[in-house]
Amino acid sequence: MIVRGNDRGLFAGDFLRSASAVVLVWLLYSGLRLALLPFLGWNPQSADDWTRLLEVRDWLGGQSWWDVSQHRMNPPQGFSMHWSRLVDLPLAAAIAVIGERWGMALVPLLWLLGGLFALRAIMLRLGLSGLAYGFGLFAFVLFPLVPGVFAPMAIDHHGPQAVMALATTAAMLSPLRRGALAAGLFAATWLAISLEGLPLVAVVAALYGLRYLGEERRLLPWFLLSLTSFALLLSLATRPNAELLGPWCDILLPGHITAFAMATLMAGIGPFLPFQHTPAGRLAALALVPLAALPTALVLLGPCAANPMAALDPVLMQWWHGYIGEGLPFWRQPVSTALMLVWLVVPLVGGYWLAGRGGGFADGAGGNWLLLFVLALAAWLYSLLVMREALIAQWLAIPFAAALLALLLPGARAIPSLVPRLAATLGVFVLATPLVVTAMAKPLDPLLPTPTMARGAAAPVVAGSCDFARLAGLKPGLLLTPMDDAPEILARTQHSVIAASYHRNQRPMVDTITAFSGSADDLRRIAADYGANYVAVCLSASDFALYRTAPGDNAATMLASDSQPAWLVPVAGLDGVLRVWRVAPDVTQQVRRAGTPAPRR
Repeated sequence: MIVRGNDRGLFAGDFLRSASAVVLVWLLYSGLRLALLPFLGWNPQSADDWTRLLEVRDWLGGQSWWDVSQHRMNPPQGFSMHWSRLVDLPLAAAIAVIGERWGMALVPLLWLLGGLFALRAIMLRLGLSGLAYGFGLFAFVLFPLVPGVFAPMAIDHHGPQAVMALATTAAMLSPLRRGALAAGLFAATWLAISLEGLPLVAVVAALYGLRYLGEERRLLPWFLLSLTSFALLLSLATRPNAELLGPWCDILLPGHITAFAMATLMAGIGPFLPFQHTPAGRLAALALVPLAALPTALVLLGPCAANPMAALDPVLMQWWHGYIGEGLPFWRQPVSTALMLVWLVVPLVGGYWLAGRGGGFADGAGGNWLLLFVLALAAWLYSLLVMREALIAQWLAIPFAAALLALLLPGARAIPSLVPRLAATLGVFVLATPLVVTAMAKPLDPLLPTPTMARGAAAPVVAGSCDFARLAGLKPGLLLTPMDDAPEILARTQHSVIAASYHRNQRPMVDTITAFSGSADDLRRIAADYGANYVAVCLSASDFALYRTAPGDNAATMLASDSQPAWLVPVAGLDGVLRVWRVAPDVTQQVRRAGTPAPRR
């Protein structure tokens, strides 16, 4: 065991290692979160959560399993979406049985339960002591990203993909063939939900190669066979053939699966080559895997082998993607967030070093500690480039934080003097998790603002929130509205919108941004081009405030100052924080006579 302290009693005994302890911790946490819902509200937390609700509603309402398009965005063409029905399945089932409100409340917590069981499997395979294991069960609340992603009403795909990453890791640590097969299944599901997991799945494959190189465990072919088979099955089961053969780069494609198959073939041949009894021979056999898979991927994927976001329109890069904090690297984050991302390496390295110091690993668990450390370190490096990957990195860091807490906290609590004891206790928590350093750095954020924080800084945000349900009283029509609030408007009303923030649909997104950040003439032209019935803005929305910082007499500032042109007719009762104007019926004809294109509809 890695902890040299007392391993007796409730908090260090067999109970904490049992499935019952996981369920008890989950019930206590879930009960608290659900009790807070009447005070926090029963609404989805973000635009993506609202859109996920729309996806499930549409499916339950009769939209095809194969069609995940949003048809009320830019009708009649609709918005193409890369989302997976796999995430819709549990949510749709829960909503069908217990209703929409409780379904959205419970499903994220059920994903959390899956994550905790995967974490339990990881900690058991590391041979943690009872004390360290106990810290590990509760430590997830000390990692800032985890509670929010698995909160009630947070129904986006980030939670499910993190659980698949944890399950892949737990299965990878198994020395058995069935563990490799399970890891391949979980990894394929992870990729079917989000292709962003591909770099870490590649690391998992490399770690299976490391096990073959050092221990001669022939598990890599079974992992790759399972990954290839289930990637093909899940793609065929959830994606229409036209999409698999289409222009999109943000989903699993035949090129990916063919590259997986080539890697499987080479990994299967490797153990039968000569000199496999030596490390050099095994290394040469392993080299065949990337030598076959990478050229296959490059040839078959073509431009899709690069970053899908590399082809974004410059307008979107300037006014949209550059302000989405979760997709940006650490050096473009607020100070507190950047420190949260960077600091995670402290419990990773500290926990690994302390756990192994003086032969402290449990018998036979040293290899698993090394595998987990390499994967967690890779996830941490990935998170420095793409902030949202920090969720997986934080989950994988929990066993290291638990080891660090178990090894250092008893000594800190044993200090007889009060002040040194409190300082040492706080110091241990500072080392073990990023929560304390993030909280301590929070006051620095406004002193060192970043672009992601400064959305609308030159045009202060109006106080108050917008009740988009009030729009339901208007005759259903097409709204030209900033993109962040568009999904909630769709969920609360029968209206349609021109655009929301989904990268496949660049032209409507660019036009929406241009309509508000450009001139009044741009606003009129785009409203007419799409045949919009209404222009609606929430003055407290951060994206609308951002458009007010555009140079010149931009349309957003004009609308906020009640100096709208005559072709926009204010809607009575909707002239506060939420402002709505009807587009005059003859504006389309006026713009056509001026020589603009015919409406897209």
